[in-house]
Amino acid sequence: MDADFRHKERIHMHMKYPFSLTPCLSLFSLSLLAACGNSAQISEAEQKVIGHTLDSLVFVEGGTFTMGHPQVTKTVEVTLDSYSIQAYEVSYWEFDTFAEATGARKPSQRSFGKPSRQPENPAWGLTWYNAQNYCHWLGELTGLPFELPTEAQWEYAATSRGTSRAFYATDDGTQDWGRNYRGGPNTPWHPEPSGTYPPNPLGVYDMTGNVAEWVLDWYDKNYYEKSLGVNPQGPQSGTQKLLRGGSVGGTQRYNVLFRRARATIPDDKQGGVRCVVNQSSTITTSGARK
Repeated sequence: MDADFRHKERIHMHMKYPFSLTPCLSLFSLSLLAACGNSAQISEAEQKVIGHTLDSLVFVEGGTFTMGHPQVTKTVEVTLDSYSIQAYEVSYWEFDTFAEATGARKPSQRSFGKPSRQPENPAWGLTWYNAQNYCHWLGELTGLPFELPTEAQWEYAATSRGTSRAFYATDDGTQDWGRNYRGGPNTPWHPEPSGTYPPNPLGVYDMTGNVAEWVLDWYDKNYYEKSLGVNPQGPQSGTQKLLRGGSVGGTQRYNVLFRRARATIPDDKQGGVRCVVNQSSTITTSGARK
C-alpha cells in the first residue's frame, strides 16, 4: 500500500515538529521566526514556502451564492463563512519542499509521457492524499487551520464570491487565448507557472485550466439537488473525490468552471493542490493580500 495512503507524511511531521509552532507564527509574520526558540528546526526552504504562502493568501468574505449553473448542473443556495485561499496553485518547488521534509513521494517527472517538471510549474499528478497532507503540513508549520477547500469554497472563490456566472474563471469570464488563457502556436503543452495569465476579479489565478485541483468533498452525483445550507462539507463518505477547474489536458468544454470531475482514491494521480485557511478574519502578514 502507498505510503501516502498510510499517512506517512503526518508521522514524519510529528517526529520533526513535536513542539507547537503556534506561539511564534500566531502573529503571522515571518520576521518573527528568528525570535522563535524552535525556528532553527524550520529549514530555509520551509521558511520560503511559508512566506510565499502567507503573502499570497486572498481573503474571501463570506456570503450566500448560487452554487452550480443551470446549463451544467442543478443549482442550490449556499452560505459560507469567510476564509482565505491561496492565490496560486502550489508549484513543484513548494511541494518538493514538503516531500523532502516529510518523506512523502515527489510527483512524477513526466505527465502524458512528456517532461513537465519545472520548479515554478504547478505540481501535477498528485493523489488526493498528497494534496490533503500538503495543506495539513502548512497547518503544522504555521499553526493556522489550513485544509483543502470544500467544493463550495472552491466554486465561491472561482466565481468571485458568486458575482460571476461566466463559464470561465478568467479576468472577464472569456477565454481570450494568449491574453487571459493559454493558447497560440508558442504555448507549451504542459501547465504554465500559476499567475502567467490575469487572475479572476477576486484576485485568484488559474481556476480555469492549468491543473485540475483536488477539493475536500466526496463525490455525490446528486450534490446539487440537496439543500446544503451553511458551510457544506459534502457527503460523509464515498468512493471518489472531486477535482475542479479543468486542466491543460482538457478541452474548452471540459474546463468550464462549473464542471465536476471525479476520481477514485487513493491511487488516482491527476490533480494539483490549492489550500484554504478556515479562519473568518483576515491573516495579516508583511505584504499579504487582503
